Amino acid sequence: MIHRRAFLLTPLALRAAGRRPNVVLIVARGWRGVSAPWSNDPNLHAPNLSKFAGGAMVFLRAYSASPSPGPGRAAILTGRFPHVNGAIRDGAALAKGEVTLGQALAAAGYQAVQGIEALGKARPPFYADLLLDAPGAPGGAYATPVQIRQNVPAEFKNARESLAAYYGRLAGLDAQLGKALAAAPEDALVVFTSDSGAQIGSQGIAGNDLPFEESARVPLAIRFPGVIAAGASDALVSGVDLAPTILALCGETPYEGMQGSDLSALARGGYGQRREWVFAEGKIGTPDEWRMLVQGLDKITVDARGEVLGLYNLAADPYERINRAQDPTQQLKLDELSAAMRAARSQLLDFRRRY
Repeated sequence: MIHRRAFLLTPLALRAAGRRPNVVLIVARGWRGVSAPWSNDPNLHAPNLSKFAGGAMVFLRAYSASPSPGPGRAAILTGRFPHVNGAIRDGAALAKGEVTLGQALAAAGYQAVQGIEALGKARPPFYADLLLDAPGAPGGAYATPVQIRQNVPAEFKNARESLAAYYGRLAGLDAQLGKALAAAPEDALVVFTSDSGAQIGSQGIAGNDLPFEESARVPLAIRFPGVIAAGASDALVSGVDLAPTILALCGETPYEGMQGSDLSALARGGYGQRREWVFAEGKIGTPDEWRMLVQGLDKITVDARGEVLGLYNLAADPYERINRAQDPTQQLKLDELSAAMRAARSQLLDFRRRY
């Protein structure tokens, strides 16, 4: 394997579909997975994402590697978790020597493209990294009645207003997505995802950077005409998987040190190797630092020292209202997931305490 600091990539004998695709990576800031079209959210109006998903492979159980905008996006672009790439909080720079997907594709001969307007003018092969962020929203979207999620407590103030504003913002992001898709070549490899989700009152909390599904789960859909068939996968996926997957679909090999998995075989036919678990981390460098591991339909959360914070079963309790960490009938499950968490942290070189 090539060292990540010497990241000139070796072409595979068989490039994806016999060509070097143009690549469009679209990260919609703060778009949570529970509010994707395929999650049957009654509040969502996102016609462009719905149409895109109809021709894409949709991953139903994708998670941010660290559900805060800066760390989540850095994990996507490096294929490495924030505790190793250095981007442990919003605004933090990547550690010296970190290699991004854009740098790797540039070394392989790809032209970097900035902005939606440039998509139609770029020479192939090109790589466009688009960040969608809508501070405002169409006025009418705010007036749309919204349904409250079952885990938003009645005492959470202004829940409907906050949710209406959020879905108005998603409508704005969807409009930007429509412009990007209209400008992108029809045969391009297009990946749509998010850096993080948002609570918006779920669990009685606003904000993000939490291990709950509203924060940690993100939408993910990959469209590559002629290579990836439309469909859906319930495989566990992490944001760190995107860089190695995109490189593989471009006929390139990942560089040493990537912590994500190549999902290209799974995306092509649904029969590729699946993750046994998915890991996420957050609030790094603070007393509230946490880790999350989902294995099957079970979830465990721990603090930086490994002390258990929560144990949930997402099949029986999809809204995570019942913390079973202190339930004596769940001791075997707790032991199993605690062992899986320790093994995951060891594998991911997650040793250092930062506070």
